[in-house]
Amino acid sequence: MKMRVRDSLRYGKENAIPSKMLAQTLGFRSVRDLQKAIEGERAAGAVILSDPCGGGYYLSSDPDELLRFTRTLNARAKNTLKAAESAQRALDDATGQMRIKGV
Repeated sequence: MKMRVRDSLRYGKENAIPSKMLAQTLGFRSVRDLQKAIEGERAAGAVILSDPCGGGYYLSSDPDELLRFTRTLNARAKNTLKAAESAQRALDDATGQMRIKGV
């Protein structure tokens, strides 16, 4: 059974482990494979934070760290949704079709 990424992380941004180092330590073939594993653990409820400036991955119970992380994720999600909506409009214009909003 493969070790969960969460089990290798420490608490606090100052203890973040860079993705390359974490991927190597845990035996992932690439950082992308590590990211996929983290995505899966997050989907299952693990709260794994990342430093948006490339500082790595870490855990936290600090309300300020959690707030900053959730704000970053929410902003990223809004920007991604805007990009998807723009692309959908371009597709609709190119194909003459109307899609269901949000799809």
